[in-house]
Amino acid sequence: MSDNVLNQLRNKRNRSTVEPRQDALVPKVQPQAEEQNSPQETSRVTELANPTATPAGTISELTAELEKYPETRRHSAIVLEKDLDQELTRFCKDRGITVEVFLEAAWAIASADNALVEKITTEAKRRYDQRKRVGQIKRLITMLSNSSK
Repeated sequence: MSDNVLNQLRNKRNRSTVEPRQDALVPKVQPQAEEQNSPQETSRVTELANPTATPAGTISELTAELEKYPETRRHSAIVLEKDLDQELTRFCKDRGITVEVFLEAAWAIASADNALVEKITTEAKRRYDQRKRVGQIKRLITMLSNSSK
């Protein structure tokens, strides 16, 4: 696609404007409430909710605390069997966790037991071979249906 056509497409886009939203974590200050509250009565939660009012010490404390936790990284989308996906999603939702966190915890525990890791790996290889075969079948169906047209 040439630059000219690309620029024309960009210029044609109509982007709707959205009104700026109010931050739900920052409390709305009422004029009467300001007169009644002294600066010393400001709660710590209010200080943390308003980043412009946060002292530098708090930011360094939060940064230090953040460094104690393991770093995370986004992984590619996970493809699961339909029924298994529904069961796992329901299981995790009922317990207030995400599928990703469940998989992390399952790996952390399973990786400590070599026999369990072997059993899981054997099942994973079986499922992987099955997925490959499904992909081959779908590809053949597509090729055959396109050749008959």
